[in-house]
Amino acid sequence: MVPRDNWKIDLKKTALITIDMQRAYLEPGAAVECAAGREFIPKINELASTCRKLGIPVIHMCNSFRADLTDVGLMQEIRPRTDSEWEAIEGRRGVEFYKDLNIDEDDYVVKKIRYSAFIPGSSTLGSLLWGLGRDSFIICGIATDICVMSTTIYGMMLGYRVFFVGDLCATLNEERQRAALRLLDSQFAKVITFEEVRNELKELATLAEVS
Repeated sequence: MVPRDNWKIDLKKTALITIDMQRAYLEPGAAVECAAGREFIPKINELASTCRKLGIPVIHMCNSFRADLTDVGLMQEIRPRTDSEWEAIEGRRGVEFYKDLNIDEDDYVVKKIRYSAFIPGSSTLGSLLWGLGRDSFIICGIATDICVMSTTIYGMMLGYRVFFVGDLCATLNEERQRAALRLLDSQFAKVITFEEVRNELKELATLAEVS
């Protein structure tokens, strides 16, 4: 038992962040398809709906590179982007959110151009969380061991308490998924399940009604 195990969600200080739930990674046949991610979209929608009712801001991150690829950086040398419509590039269908993901008009949509949303120049996520008065976040999405992990690691190092919903994240295979969750749980976040976060939010909703 370590102090992290006693972390609790604070309605006034926590946000929900979904990572890259886009056609580039969920569309059948996409170059970096995380097929398992399609299966838990209904649970992400349920979690987001609950958060909205409780006043927890919902933030949807999305990869979106310039059409001329001038902002891709060294990622282009490691995993070259192709001419496919399913790349997360401006003007292509890959940048679009997957059709089953529910996005409310009051949600925040934030573009990023690096795996971590927190490194300088990647996105405005840090400024948004600061403006919302949030020092903790619940995170889910894809890919577990790339963008979700990178954002979690940098977030924790910057002082955010991270509630990592392990069964609402997916990557390219189960071996990578298990390894990522072990590492995150041991060093960077409180790894929880959908049922655990749903139950905690239900308890908070009950307390809010009583008060």
